[in-house]
Amino acid sequence: MKLTYVIRFLLAIAFGVSFELRVRHDYEKWHALGRDAFLSYQGHRFDTYIAHPGFGVFHIIAATILVVGLVAFYEMAAFFAEKCWLSMSRGRTSTTPNS
Repeated sequence: MKLTYVIRFLLAIAFGVSFELRVRHDYEKWHALGRDAFLSYQGHRFDTYIAHPGFGVFHIIAATILVVGLVAFYEMAAFFAEKCWLSMSRGRTSTTPNS
C-alpha cells in the first residue's frame, strides 16, 4: 500500500474524530443548558433562517464554496503531512551509521 493512501486514511480518521469531538461538545453544552434553552435557540434559528429562506442560488454557491474550501484544506493537510512524514523518515535513515 502506498504511503500516500495511509497518510490520507489517517488524516480522514483524524478529521472524523475532530468532528465527533465538536458534535460531542455541542451535545454536552445543550445538555448543561437544558431543554428550554435548546428549544429557544432552535426557535430563533428557525425564525431567522428557515421561515424566510433566501435565494436558492445563494445557498448553492455558498455550499459549493464551502465544499471546495474543505476539500482544499484536506488536500493541503494531506500534502504537508506527507512531506513532514517523508522528511522525518529521511532524517532517521540518513543519521544511521554505516556498518
